[in-house]
Amino acid sequence: MVIEQNNMIKFPSKLFYISILPSSILYLAILYISSLYDIKLSLVVRDLAQTCGYPIGVGMISNIGILLWGAAASICLFTTFSGKINSDISKLLLLGGVFSGLLCVDDFFLLHDRYIGPDFLNLTYLTISILILVRFKNILKKIGLFNLVISILFLGLSIFFDGVIQQIFSQSYELTQLIEEWFKLLGIVCWLNFWCKASSYALKFSKS
Repeated sequence: MVIEQNNMIKFPSKLFYISILPSSILYLAILYISSLYDIKLSLVVRDLAQTCGYPIGVGMISNIGILLWGAAASICLFTTFSGKINSDISKLLLLGGVFSGLLCVDDFFLLHDRYIGPDFLNLTYLTISILILVRFKNILKKIGLFNLVISILFLGLSIFFDGVIQQIFSQSYELTQLIEEWFKLLGIVCWLNFWCKASSYALKFSKS
């Protein structure tokens, strides 16, 4: 009885080192960096819509897309490190998780619009996509290659509308942007669908 009570009140050290400490360091680091650039700290911690006073619909589609990218990354990485997963599909899920995480960060911080530029990032994304399709083609066929190809097609159409169609039909910018974002959302949803299927396949045929 005494042993059970001691186990109940024992502080979870792993929780501290894996979750509490890193998140606290990140929180303080962001506040410190923001203060260096004279950004009011209350603005750093508050929600953007709350700070700007925008209604709930502003940026909703973009935010949903970011959540879906994050979900794909989380599912892939969780499955990868869950143990007893076949080596090849584990590598596929690891690459898919890192790639999805990169896309999530890009969308969240607008790296392609403000900092790095779309050309370099789009070329990088295309290279990674081709690598996935070529390196893991046999596994992809078993999982459902068509789902991934459809996702890449929709995302490619989104980039095409952004980089080409909007320049040609600049007078119809709002309409072309609506179509671009529609293709992008469809691409992200199909992307998440594929990686869910891939994770399910990995767990179903995991090592005994």
